Amino acid sequence: MITSNYCDNGLCNATIVYPLEDEKQVSVPLITPFDSLRFISSFNGIVCVCNAIYSDIYLFNPLTRMSRKLPLKHSRDPHRYDVVFGFDSVSNDCKVLKIAYKMPARYCTDALDVLSVDLYSSISDSWREIQVGIALPSLAYCSFLPVLISGPVVDGVLYLEAVNTIVTFNLHSEMFGLIPYPSFNHRRKSNVLDFEGSVAVVLESIRDGSLDEKEVSLWTMEAVSDEVFWNKNFTFDAGFNDIDWVFLYAGANNFVGKTRLGQVLYDYREKQTKYIRLPSQSFCVKALKHTETFLSAEQFIGVNNS
Repeated sequence: MITSNYCDNGLCNATIVYPLEDEKQVSVPLITPFDSLRFISSFNGIVCVCNAIYSDIYLFNPLTRMSRKLPLKHSRDPHRYDVVFGFDSVSNDCKVLKIAYKMPARYCTDALDVLSVDLYSSISDSWREIQVGIALPSLAYCSFLPVLISGPVVDGVLYLEAVNTIVTFNLHSEMFGLIPYPSFNHRRKSNVLDFEGSVAVVLESIRDGSLDEKEVSLWTMEAVSDEVFWNKNFTFDAGFNDIDWVFLYAGANNFVGKTRLGQVLYDYREKQTKYIRLPSQSFCVKALKHTETFLSAEQFIGVNNS
């Protein structure tokens, strides 16, 4: 699915487009009519969505249009937040992490340091603070980018994308870890991906020492005896070079990315590009891998917003 916000007559709207289903569109009930939505990630048919300042967080099922508003988590002010989301398949529990960063004294000079990490469990419907145990990545305060971006869940581990490293979070043991990106002469051209059950990234590297001829390849991660290795899986054809960034692997041979002309689906086996139609003047565009499902009341208690 491709999520986006757009404005019409001064009011904000949000929509979901399903590019693999003849571009079916679904409107999203807004938290307020004047606030844009941030779509975090999607697992087991549930989308985590919040308002622009991460104060209101919802778990939303686009198929049933039912949602659950998470209890408010009051913290020390002022600070900045990241929100990430995953599904613990062992305990059948939706888990949300809210990372609070301490505001530095000097703008654009000091980095954002982690103040606290709180975990929400859908089973208990409550928040609790957890210990990190490692030094999480930081980012200069002047950046509007999140420090951590919610990524895929592979084998029970949530992968979070940072600028220079990958942060792992085991959703059942609730332990953090760090994994380096491939250390080659390359430029990363993707978010952290789930490619057929493997953690992957798309890399652009200089081929044969030429600045004009570049090779774009998919690299997958392999863990052996607590060591991490990156292996080149395959090289894309020349037509893939027009894609500036890859958001995710949607399955069925299709990658979702963007070019200077807009969002695209790219079939890497057929070598075909299809442009995705979004509402005009869309912003905060995000691609999520989503599987529709009906959840029982025991699994997902909410209020019908239709």
